[in-house]
Amino acid sequence: MNSPKEIMLSDFVKISRQYQRSIRIDIDIGRPEALEGYICHGAAKAVLESMSKQILNNNQRTFTWTGPFGGGKSSLAVALGCALGNDRRLRAKARQVLQLERLSEFDKAIPVRQGWITVPVVGKRGSVVAEIAKSLNRARGGSGETRKKSGTSLIEELCETAAEKSNDGVFIVIDEMGKFLEACALGVGDDVYFFQELAEAAARSAGRLVVVGILHQSFSQYAARLGIDLRDDWAKIQGRYSDIPLVAASDEVVELIGKAIEAERRPDWMLKISKAIATSIQSRRPAVGENFAQILSQCWPLHPAMAALLGPISRRQFGQNERSTFGFLSSVEPHGFRWYLQNTPLSKATWYRPDDYWNYLRSNLEQAILASPDGHRWAQAVEAVERTEAKTSEKLHVELIKNIAIIDLFRNGSGLAAEFEVLLAIMYDQSNAKIQEALDQLAVWRVTLFKKHIGAWSVFEGSDFDIDTAVKQARSKLPGVDFDLLASLTNLYPVVAKRHYHETGTMRWMHMALCRLDAAEKLASNFKPKQGEFGLFLLALPSQGSNPNSYLKLCHDYTRESPWPIVIGVPNNHAKIESLGAELIALESVQSRHELDGDPVARREIHARIYAVRANLEEQLRVAVACAKWVVGDLVFETGVRLSPIASSLADTLFADAPAIWSEL
Repeated sequence: MNSPKEIMLSDFVKISRQYQRSIRIDIDIGRPEALEGYICHGAAKAVLESMSKQILNNNQRTFTWTGPFGGGKSSLAVALGCALGNDRRLRAKARQVLQLERLSEFDKAIPVRQGWITVPVVGKRGSVVAEIAKSLNRARGGSGETRKKSGTSLIEELCETAAEKSNDGVFIVIDEMGKFLEACALGVGDDVYFFQELAEAAARSAGRLVVVGILHQSFSQYAARLGIDLRDDWAKIQGRYSDIPLVAASDEVVELIGKAIEAERRPDWMLKISKAIATSIQSRRPAVGENFAQILSQCWPLHPAMAALLGPISRRQFGQNERSTFGFLSSVEPHGFRWYLQNTPLSKATWYRPDDYWNYLRSNLEQAILASPDGHRWAQAVEAVERTEAKTSEKLHVELIKNIAIIDLFRNGSGLAAEFEVLLAIMYDQSNAKIQEALDQLAVWRVTLFKKHIGAWSVFEGSDFDIDTAVKQARSKLPGVDFDLLASLTNLYPVVAKRHYHETGTMRWMHMALCRLDAAEKLASNFKPKQGEFGLFLLALPSQGSNPNSYLKLCHDYTRESPWPIVIGVPNNHAKIESLGAELIALESVQSRHELDGDPVARREIHARIYAVRANLEEQLRVAVACAKWVVGDLVFETGVRLSPIASSLADTLFADAPAIWSEL
């Protein structure tokens, strides 16, 4: 008798067909099936909201949507095209999918009564004028074949069509717009100036001509190989298009992955492991939703750590050759997700982990990675894995180093780090003691090291320079934090008096500076406008142990409303800012040491530390500005106040006699 066929994981788990098919806007716009299963996540709603506001407030009619492959740009374009079309049933379905009833400004910005003529165009290395002309002809009921047109005559036809009373307007969406731009740059397409003429015509169309171009990188990057004068011309043309990023947040990508993977049931133990991964990510990215663990658990048999990494991975340069998140899920390449489903018996199934993804990258994409900006880090990781394999036959050690390598490679985009709790969640069938023992052994072999500043394990990069000791030495020699240097190393943006600008038409702003509270009096008394600003917001850090009542009294004494306003704020996170500032200045000092001249690995590590500390410091400064108590005269504004209205009120008072006072600047 033949033994019964073993049930494989692929018999139990499927990838939704909605996520396997590729969207082609010139075919899918107008088809109800194209809307099946579409999920309008937060980033897509933000795009529609931004477009609506700009159309209503700025007379903007031309846009580019920029984001990674597989980010849902084409799907959003199809849904939007259906929501604007003349098929009432399809329009109602698309509006429901896009949740347009929640976007109060959408219907004011793009009103739909009879329906818009949608002109979908897919880019190619050829004439954009010819392709738009063909699509316009088809949209008006023709065959798509047209006589050759000039850019000017096509734009005239578009404007005439948009003005017809039989429709609400013309909506042009150009997918793969980058291919047309490449053709312009290579001289095999139309003059890029056509895009400027199109934008200018849309601005004059009374809102009846709207253009959206879909890109994978910024407009100007397609002109990178051109001369500087031509690049400047391209930059001017790009300025006619409002660029709106379409990049889904981590939890949104994970939610989409969970909906793409269809399983009859999921193991109960998934939630416990998912909570450990979610906790690690939330500690670095507090904005991630509270239900992130539940969302991760819906991705089985994809490990929660792998699900969290897939979104950031899809944005990497080496992943742009059809390597989107859902392209990976549907791919049948060796060691890919579907390969795992097809080769894993249901009885032995656990989940697809980062070390499985290491094998996938090594088998299919190694050359592409080596040619990418991640090439050096990948080469170091490969060396670490090979050294581990040469030293031991223990499966645990090899799997650990592979998991650490993948998490470390994509840590910056995901918020996930290879800390002990994360590794324990990945190697859930091993004891704490055994994992710790293996990690200690990997450290002895100098293939991994524990990085204190991120609290996680990383691939050893082959440098003997002790950065932590060097930073401590540098900090001990610092007389104190140099706030001028600190301000130059971070970005403190001016505060624009927006309401004042809208009411008077004159752009005015106040400078933002950082100082110690003891120095605020001198800065305030010596302040004079130098670069067009009319006042100063001083973010003042009190000394450790200061009494809040005493430093608020000092703020009252130092502020003024004339001749140039000085507003002083004291943040409640001043200790963190000072500590991070001291560390950043110490790292900058260490970076210039001569010992690093022949140690590129240590230089890279210090550069990464500086980047991480600077990013953390800038985040703390943003929190400080938002949560400080701001004092001006006898007024104290509690935490959470917006600064722009304060600047507007001060500008109103100061510039009551604007011409006379403004001439003094």
